[in-house]
Amino acid sequence: MELKYIAFDSFGVKSSCFMIDAPGHKILVDPGIAGEVDSFPLPGPARAALVRTYEKSIRKACEEADVIAITHYHYDHHIPDKRLYAGKTLLVKDPEQATNRSQRARAEDLLAGLEADVRIADGKSFRFGETRLSFSEPVWHGPAGTSLGHVIMLTAREKAGNGKSITYSSDLNGVYDESQADMIIKQNPDILILDGPPTYLLGYIMSYYNLARCVLNICRIIEKAKPGLFFLDHHSLRDYRYPDLLCECFAAAEKAGVRLTTVAEHLGKRPKVLEGYELNGPTKWKRWKRFDKRSMVDVLHNAVKNKLIGPRWLKQAKRL
Repeated sequence: MELKYIAFDSFGVKSSCFMIDAPGHKILVDPGIAGEVDSFPLPGPARAALVRTYEKSIRKACEEADVIAITHYHYDHHIPDKRLYAGKTLLVKDPEQATNRSQRARAEDLLAGLEADVRIADGKSFRFGETRLSFSEPVWHGPAGTSLGHVIMLTAREKAGNGKSITYSSDLNGVYDESQADMIIKQNPDILILDGPPTYLLGYIMSYYNLARCVLNICRIIEKAKPGLFFLDHHSLRDYRYPDLLCECFAAAEKAGVRLTTVAEHLGKRPKVLEGYELNGPTKWKRWKRFDKRSMVDVLHNAVKNKLIGPRWLKQAKRL
């Protein structure tokens, strides 16, 4: 079972598409793509060119795959083109249950009349040769109660549980909830592909105390699961500040001997968001501070004082 990395945010596009090349089967996960927003430090034409390039790669991967998994119905996780999925085995997030209105409409547009072997994947496992795909029950796409709805996570394991395993978080938006971290830890993956917190939305949709919760959960995953290879990509790679805002995650990984990296770096490339920042300078953010232990403790102290969260989060931060 080998991984092929098709498109990721660290490449400069909104995506987290990869292929599991297993004996007898090619399993493609989340074949979607969108352009990065204006805070991304590349000019608009350059961002559009990257979308064109990687959309071609995704479409080609769809042709090669015999199994395609779609963990939810945002367009950076599926291209809404029925021709890509015709004749395939399609493992999809339930379009009716734990699905918000907009994603239900997108699912209907995709699946209505589609000539494919469509299987609802929520909470189920499927066997393809020596590879088992196990999907979680629906989990929140961000903090509990978010209007973004739910997604399903995926674990692929070879040789019926005795070989290499890969866990993919889909869009947790950075692991806000301890139960989500527990689910990942329980899988004990050799390779973990985690969408990091969307720090480019800090002060708008995302709060700093929720960023602290995400950081603490990621640190706990590192400590408990110790994946051999830990990819932190997708949402976090839309913000050139991510090395400073997630510095405690990188410190925890170094301490635990875990390789925490991006997909681009794993392939020997510079993440596009850092490359763009170094070439073109800052966009939205001119100055910022490292979100280190001291900063987290201050933020969590205020959140506890205002009864936004329980005191256990503050205790966890102090133990870092």
